[in-house]
Amino acid sequence: MKRKTAAEAPPVSAEAGTPRDWAKLTALGALAALWALFLWSELVRSRTGGGSFCGGGGKLDCSPVWNGAFASAVHGLTGMPIAGWGLVWGLVAFALPLAGLTRLASARGAGALVSAVRWTAAAGIVTVAVMLAASAIEGHFCVGCIGTYLIVLAYAAIALLGWRRAGFPEGGRGAAVAAASAGAAFLLLLYPGLHTPKPSGEAGRQAVAAAAAAAPHETIDISAPSSAAAPASARAGTGDPGKDRALEELVASLDAAGKQLLADSLAIYKSSSPAMMPAPRALVGPSVAPVRITEFTDILCEHCASLFETLQTIRENTQPGSFSVDPRQFPLDGRCNPQFEGGKGDDVRCVAAAARLCMEPTGKEEEFAGALFARQKGLTRPAVIEIGSQFMPREKLAACLTSPATHAKLEQDLAAARPFDSDGTPIVAVNGRRGTSFGPFLYAMVLTKGNPDHPAFDALPPGNASAHLH
Repeated sequence: MKRKTAAEAPPVSAEAGTPRDWAKLTALGALAALWALFLWSELVRSRTGGGSFCGGGGKLDCSPVWNGAFASAVHGLTGMPIAGWGLVWGLVAFALPLAGLTRLASARGAGALVSAVRWTAAAGIVTVAVMLAASAIEGHFCVGCIGTYLIVLAYAAIALLGWRRAGFPEGGRGAAVAAASAGAAFLLLLYPGLHTPKPSGEAGRQAVAAAAAAAPHETIDISAPSSAAAPASARAGTGDPGKDRALEELVASLDAAGKQLLADSLAIYKSSSPAMMPAPRALVGPSVAPVRITEFTDILCEHCASLFETLQTIRENTQPGSFSVDPRQFPLDGRCNPQFEGGKGDDVRCVAAAARLCMEPTGKEEEFAGALFARQKGLTRPAVIEIGSQFMPREKLAACLTSPATHAKLEQDLAAARPFDSDGTPIVAVNGRRGTSFGPFLYAMVLTKGNPDHPAFDALPPGNASAHLH
């Protein structure tokens, strides 16, 4: 009797679907991949100062899900954001049925591919269930993610329900094919995953507050001269037991992702050369403070609003005079910032930047900025004028918005930001050197007077000076 070879294996049975089914799965996989790529681009945009299509606030806002504890842990542990994993699944869900169609067209067996497609569909369903549970914990349901869920459910309806009588032919081999495909897609996308900006905000502020509270009876007086002034004593700490203890508590309180963020922030700072900054116009804090934080922000940037709150938290947990803040404007709108293409719709970014510049001589710029950030969701040009009129007569504000002096101030800020070669906001400099808006990093710089080599940092993993952080 003649033995059948692999090439003579019978094609997949009709119970595993018609060529039309395979074509539908291929199309759904392609749609899933394209949608995941779009969500990934929106994630990057939201973390670099822009808004996202699903960032309008409320229970369907994507940001709390994208930046939540679960999503942050996934990104930190795997190097890939949730949207990146969605793209991994979409590529696999596209490639496997496409390969099945090719084998059917050449009358070759596709049993292992049937199982691989079904395993992929099952993995998609499990992932959807996990994401829904994580969203429920966060109290928000990402409207963009719902699109992914619907595509996965449609895919599973064909592969799992429609093909249920086919079972899992060559199940082990099919699982290996699916796993290998996912591994290849992961490696393909790992580089952009590692360079996707990571979130920072509330977790960082909580770490700062917890570290400061850990030494309630110590004097964390940053303005006082440090006994560790000599260069050789830098490795011995700050010379202040309260500050040293707070730094140790800060590092110990961070999770793995937070430790990596702090390490990367320190690496960015250490590798940066000091830039010549223009004289401050609206400095918050004393000009002789040992640490000066220069911030370039955009009024609709969510991370800029978070930075504003972070600096408030640090101020509340350090002695007066510990640091100063030099606020600068960097609107992400080509109508007033030539580093970007022309803007769309309301020119609220440009108007808010000009209005903040107008407030500088009044000494109310910080208070005005806080009022704007508090109304960030849905902020419009008329709303900026309305809020501004509470700090300055409306007629005076209207004249100032378009004055040559205001334009010159904005040009100065944009020029000061150029050495940092940023593609978004916030841009943060510490004593003229590039930093990040991560709260624990800024708090550490204040405690150490800008020294990135404190012994407490020895517990951190190696830092990446090329990390894409703001």
